[in-house]
Amino acid sequence: MASTVRLLDETLIDQIAAGEVIERPANLVKELLENAIDAKASSITVSVEDGGRAQVRVTDDGIGMSAEDVTLSVQRHATSKIASFDDLTRVSTLGFRGEALPSIGSVSRMTIRSRLKDALDGTRVLVEGGELRDVSPAGCPAGTTVVVNDLFYNVPARKKFLRARQTESSRIFEVCQRLALSHPGLRLLVTSEGRTARRYLPASDLAERAYQVFGDLALKEIHAQRDGLILDAVLAADEHARPGARHLFLFVNGRPVNDRRIARAIAFAYGDRLPPGHYPRGVVSLRLDPEDVDVNAHPQKTEVRFKQAAQIVDLVTRMIAARLPEAPAGDAYWEARLGASGRLRDEEARAAVAIESPVEARVAEPLGEYVSANPNGLRLVAQVRDRVLICESRDEILLVDRERAERLVRYDALREAADSGSIARQNLLFPDRLELTESAVAAIARHETLLRSLGFDWSELGKGSYVVRAVPALLADARATLLFEDAVTAVQASGQEPLSAALRALADRAATANGLPLDQASVERIVAEVWPIREAHRCCILGRVPLPAGGAEATID
Repeated sequence: MASTVRLLDETLIDQIAAGEVIERPANLVKELLENAIDAKASSITVSVEDGGRAQVRVTDDGIGMSAEDVTLSVQRHATSKIASFDDLTRVSTLGFRGEALPSIGSVSRMTIRSRLKDALDGTRVLVEGGELRDVSPAGCPAGTTVVVNDLFYNVPARKKFLRARQTESSRIFEVCQRLALSHPGLRLLVTSEGRTARRYLPASDLAERAYQVFGDLALKEIHAQRDGLILDAVLAADEHARPGARHLFLFVNGRPVNDRRIARAIAFAYGDRLPPGHYPRGVVSLRLDPEDVDVNAHPQKTEVRFKQAAQIVDLVTRMIAARLPEAPAGDAYWEARLGASGRLRDEEARAAVAIESPVEARVAEPLGEYVSANPNGLRLVAQVRDRVLICESRDEILLVDRERAERLVRYDALREAADSGSIARQNLLFPDRLELTESAVAAIARHETLLRSLGFDWSELGKGSYVVRAVPALLADARATLLFEDAVTAVQASGQEPLSAALRALADRAATANGLPLDQASVERIVAEVWPIREAHRCCILGRVPLPAGGAEATID
């Protein structure tokens, strides 16, 4: 029988790797910017054409490369950042894998020009579709210039998944903004189609850079250090908080990261001063020993792992809370709210042990006293598979369906806003595009006034092509295009009550968007919000256990 297992050729291997590292032009801009920063550049210029598909040019004034180094740099796993496994455990540079340039070169026509500062001549390297075409001397300024033309020209299946030029450009601008915030001393110029799109002048510190980005927004500076963790933050006032963490920028050792636990810890520090699901606007930078952070956690290096994640989350909450205006003084408040040792109080442990279930129940951390929204407030005891919340009031235990509760809370908030005629609108920093059927287009024309009253704003780009510019602020943590499409579909099939149908569809979508593993803040929010409105809508209550006096046995009704 003929063998069916074969070794892949190097070019195909590079293209597979490129699929993990380079999904769109913004990814290659990020990789090239990180290389420039690692090369000690003080000034970088980024130029893009056609949203980065036609060309991306990144020029820096860093240390440059010799002819030998620039030739090696386009080979897979060639890097100056690490040499051994021990180096990988204490990475202090932004790049380290040696994958970026080979991955980019495998799906584009890439030219690199580089010169060491004390060298008379530079070197020009041309890579096309993963093949090294030419290496030759070249006259060029000190530093490095990388020009990437015709991205994905040899993998058209990937190219067709790119979005409109405006969308791809916006994502590039977002990458540049994050790198500018994480490195305040950097001079960064970004041009698009030959015009200046962003300009970041060198700043003395994070606060000055944050003012460049956030404009005239009043910002609170926070500096704290504790147990090996250094925290620098610049945060806007509570009233400027936004749904979702899109406007909260997080950095770990100068690396832009996405970390839901840290973002939630920051929001948790505000106590009940932020609306549920809202996060402060601003920047939070964490610095700690590189050995305490694993940066090799994601192909695009957008996530990290902490050796002591729970401790970091706890420290971030305490350090920010202690320095916010009108914050509860001292650690006693947070010992009560977070739980100093993580152990349950005796009565909570007994209640949790008494629960019999065929699936594993995760005992919750204490939430303090009963929720103050109601004299007979509700308190969480445990969660079952992130779906069922086991809660207790003063006289009964309730089993709450988390997803139904989310829908109920969202629908109730939307209905209240709609009845008052004031559904707030959240403008999108980066508008989203979608394609709709002829029937959906007709529904938009027929129900335009209703859809706009729900908080949507959009414009038509062409036949059946739309760009969504704003969504209901109450649902801004869900995907804009999905919200809009659901609302259009609902009013299209609604018959006599298009408003109610649209509100139900939006609440369902928002609950689905939040269908992630629950953290403590999310659980507390659901429990607090569903209790005051539970009597009108019993659909989220799966069962009840009355708590009789005198120790009599209780049964679920």
